Amino acid sequence: MAPFRTETIVVDIPPSNELPSLKMVAKCYRPASTTTRPSYSSRNISLMVMHGLAQTKEQWEPVLEKLWAVVEGDQELSQHYHISEVWAPEWPSHGESALLNASKMEKNNIKGIAVSIWGLGIAALFNEGHLHNKQVIAVSFCIGNQGLLNGLRQFSASMPPIISLIIVEPILFDRETVPSPEHKRSKVLVDIMIRTIKGQNETWPNRQEAKQYLTKRLPWSTWDTSVLESYLHYGLVDTFDVDGKPIVKTICSRAEETAAYENYNDTWTALDQVTALNPFIPIYFVFGSQDRLIPQVWKACATDASKGRKPAGVHRIEASHNVVQEKPREFAVLLSQLIREIVQHSRPKL
Repeated sequence: MAPFRTETIVVDIPPSNELPSLKMVAKCYRPASTTTRPSYSSRNISLMVMHGLAQTKEQWEPVLEKLWAVVEGDQELSQHYHISEVWAPEWPSHGESALLNASKMEKNNIKGIAVSIWGLGIAALFNEGHLHNKQVIAVSFCIGNQGLLNGLRQFSASMPPIISLIIVEPILFDRETVPSPEHKRSKVLVDIMIRTIKGQNETWPNRQEAKQYLTKRLPWSTWDTSVLESYLHYGLVDTFDVDGKPIVKTICSRAEETAAYENYNDTWTALDQVTALNPFIPIYFVFGSQDRLIPQVWKACATDASKGRKPAGVHRIEASHNVVQEKPREFAVLLSQLIREIVQHSRPKL
């Protein structure tokens, strides 16, 4: 039996930037059962987790399974807090959301959905009241940080709907570090990323061949087996080619994936939001100690205290950029400790 039960809701994203209203699927996880009774003094915590580019909300499940096991099995942790639920909102061009939006995207000739639109969906999820008066800690990975932070721009920085933020392997930089898409060093890196993505397959005759392909290529070859199996289940869809032949393809197309690297404004505004939130909530950063993908100058920029971005803590896990995918159990253990630290040093939100 799964260690958690799930509920799925569909959020209507308001029209924006000449785009029609789109759908965002959010999945809520709650523990199927608890082996320990939360103490009277323990805080009830809700988490919100954001996935990365061309990934799925369900790829957090191996982390959540280990996280609940760690917290429930540790008497000291369970005296401090209890995780009552975890919300995973989905980028509207990914997973179930993409399938719901497919006909509208085709009809309106929508070639890509910016992370700022995802942010509007995240804001709508908060505004619908599912997380009203709850102690929410947000955990976001890679470009998921941009989606979350653009969503938090819809709220006052001094009264955000979260009590803390854990930023994992972000792609964040300010205008001083990367002043334009033509910035030489950044353009070279982005061009390499785009060429690499365009060279990857996105269709296969069947799921077995898709698995064989992905397990032999980066980044999927480095992922924990449980995360890869989740991606194979939720990130691919059975469909037909132009000749009516059955095929399997990625739900998030390579074209959609590469388009995400061309929007610098959402990155700038996301880091501006980190600066705005910094005086009011603790913000933690988690990096992969073996990462060679994201430039160190970007990471230094995101955690630059002289620019008003003083982290509450910076932690590293022995992994590459895909920390959550490569080391879900190690990340879950670190997350359990960070939540305890947040709970110990923050007041309950009224």
